[in-house]
Amino acid sequence: MSRELPDQEVDEAFYRQLEVASQSQALVLMGDFNHPDICWKSKRAKHAQSRRFLQSIDDNFLTWVVEETMRRGMLLDLVLTNKEGLVGDVKVGGSLGCSDGGVQDPAWKEQGNK
Repeated sequence: MSRELPDQEVDEAFYRQLEVASQSQALVLMGDFNHPDICWKSKRAKHAQSRRFLQSIDDNFLTWVVEETMRRGMLLDLVLTNKEGLVGDVKVGGSLGCSDGGVQDPAWKEQGNK
């Protein structure tokens, strides 16, 4: 029987893995992290879980690439990187299947080019 982990425990395991991964030369992390209460312009959040997520991004010197909101003014999907210029403009398109988020098309850049 598998043991289900509480959300906080899963989050902390993710943050530990993120800390290790962010030490790599080039990291691009893409996904839907479900933190709709985060205001990306001010880098503030209402909930403790989202504030912890923001702190982890800051602690690991990650920057977010997507600046376009996808649904009701919220940024649903993130593209984070530890190296400026690694990912160019990210275009947000229509949804895929039943998803309410937009499909992202990142412009990958060759290493060394900006």
